[in-house]
Amino acid sequence: MSDFDVVIAGGGVNALACAATLARHGLTVCVVERNANVGGGAITEEVTLPGFKHDLYGSSHVWIQCNEDFKAIQPELERYGLKYIEPKDHITGHPDKNGGPGIVIHKDIDKTCESIAAYSKADAARYRRVYDDFSQVREGFIKAFFSPPSPPSALATALETSETGLRRLREFSMSARAWVETNFENDFIKAVMLNWALAPQILPDQEGAGQSFYIMIPAIHYYGQAIPEGGSMELPRAMARYVEAHGGKVMTRASVKEIIVENDRAVGLRLEDGQEVRSRRATVSALDPKQTFLRLLGEARLEPEFASMVKGYSFGKISICRAQLALSEAPEFLNGADMSACPFHRIVDSMPQMIKFYAEIAMGLPPSDPFLWSACWTKLDPTRAPEGKHTLIFDTYVSNWLADGRTWDEIGEDYYERVLLPKLQQYAPNIAGDVILGKHIQHRGTLETANLSFVEGTTNGGERIAAQLGSFRPFPGYAHYRSPVRDLYMTGPHCHPGGGISAMGTITARVMLDDMGIAPANFW
Repeated sequence: MSDFDVVIAGGGVNALACAATLARHGLTVCVVERNANVGGGAITEEVTLPGFKHDLYGSSHVWIQCNEDFKAIQPELERYGLKYIEPKDHITGHPDKNGGPGIVIHKDIDKTCESIAAYSKADAARYRRVYDDFSQVREGFIKAFFSPPSPPSALATALETSETGLRRLREFSMSARAWVETNFENDFIKAVMLNWALAPQILPDQEGAGQSFYIMIPAIHYYGQAIPEGGSMELPRAMARYVEAHGGKVMTRASVKEIIVENDRAVGLRLEDGQEVRSRRATVSALDPKQTFLRLLGEARLEPEFASMVKGYSFGKISICRAQLALSEAPEFLNGADMSACPFHRIVDSMPQMIKFYAEIAMGLPPSDPFLWSACWTKLDPTRAPEGKHTLIFDTYVSNWLADGRTWDEIGEDYYERVLLPKLQQYAPNIAGDVILGKHIQHRGTLETANLSFVEGTTNGGERIAAQLGSFRPFPGYAHYRSPVRDLYMTGPHCHPGGGISAMGTITARVMLDDMGIAPANFW
């Protein structure tokens, strides 16, 4: 039996961010991880050939750059191996195979607007206005993103007192598709903007997505798109080293059997091998809600109404099909040197393509003409491949169910050969033949095998619908990271603010420190 101040089930980025924040305030923390490595959705492995390091899941570290609690720890984490690399200029490329010059998103807003203006000066002006608006909401955004969620009425109450506010509230209430149709005129720019907005795996006609544009567009210019040198996994590795250097422990290959409850409070974890890891002050679960409450606690310990909410929690129907490639040379994209200089690309053709794409997903059909997400991180970080060689990630969203009854285990490799690779070659024709040294294909089957919290191949911690956002995430009455069991807390992408590499576990830690009387949270 081991005793710590806090014990955490799950060893992903959010669990470790929670652990590191608690350790910084003098608490001893034990993190218990089922897999051989910590990281959860931030895992880097050599899955193609030796020396080629591939980020298997989370890869782009944008939102963590505006997490002030993480930034406070970052200098210390750098002593334990974390080094962020950020593009100096070219951030995201949007190649165009239909005759246009393509769009390059630069760190510099002027250069970005110049690129957009090649398609539409009016759209470039609109993009700049959205960027300019961010200066007025930046502080509030950071507070809202990295604090327990406000009541559902807070935003409406703040905006409903003026005509300007009501107009903005109307925009915020729009679907992503309606917002781009209302605000932009050029079809290619509309498709690019819509593609950005749907990155959190929301659907194009899902209402309430309009407000995301006012954060999404400016954030890339303010915060960039940094990656850890050596791979995404270097972030959780550094946090694990930090926790252990502060008297804690990180256990791997340690599967949790149950959460121990005594006298109606959580007091630690019992592992599959019978070992108990006890917590003096609190226990945290970074696992998905169904694992936490139905498997590790057991329905008998739950009030029927709460158990019903857990059973009804939706993970959604969207998964990914992804290819990891080892390459002898970097991709050479259409539209010239500026486009190829980008390490990261979002590849989309038109609005009709996007609408058809999501229609096929809704029908359980493998998308016939998908958009692609592509990253050649070795352009920024050559340590991820042997000298002169490169890695490439590219993928698309797919339905995690198939109408014809087949599985992605059956069709994943074929879909890569027939659809994904030919689509990429329309934009980067050099990625063919002997340039491809090795490949590794991922899909629902590989995802849910790799991580039990990738439920049915989903990777976002839970569907981002209005009923599961803000004060409703994961459940009404439990959005402030506390559970129905005393001294059992929640962290992870199923909690506010949701998926993505943000290290939101710092929020859970601040709630705990406030509850313990160690450090006032002062969220608002």
